[in-house]
Amino acid sequence: MPTNAAPSHPTAHRDRALALLEFAHGQTRTLIRDFPHDKLTHQPSPTDNHALWTIGHLATGYAWFKSLLDGKMHPLPETYNALFGMGSKPVSDPKVYPPFEQVSKHSEEAYAALLAAARAQTDADLVAPTAADAHGFARDRLDAIEKTAWHEGWHAGQLAGIRKALGLKPTIG
Repeated sequence: MPTNAAPSHPTAHRDRALALLEFAHGQTRTLIRDFPHDKLTHQPSPTDNHALWTIGHLATGYAWFKSLLDGKMHPLPETYNALFGMGSKPVSDPKVYPPFEQVSKHSEEAYAALLAAARAQTDADLVAPTAADAHGFARDRLDAIEKTAWHEGWHAGQLAGIRKALGLKPTIG
């Protein structure tokens, strides 16, 4: 069968997009797994995102991307949008943030909710417009999943850069 042939089952495109997202999320998990807790708010330069902000920001991203699929935001603590949402700026003082374990837990819960919403879609569903306003960021629901993977990869790259600046062991290669 040629590689450009039509998919043979009703979730082929969804499954491929989810495989990319799961790969990117796996990279984030690996990059943060042995991250020193006393360096979670380290910023190689004042404009860099730090690891704690990044994990909280991914949580707010997962909640929003989920809403693009099913119209419902995943609930996060009230403070998360101001601390980690679009337009927020990382601060180097760790006392500004909830404990990393809490931020990480909320991020993983929001990710799981996003995956569940995505898995509930068929390829036919995914060509429909987003279920919430995407503000021009995603064309349709499939694009929303693909952009979630891009967003995850973007921030995983930032984590890799911080690891390098700290002299931590690389996670790839």
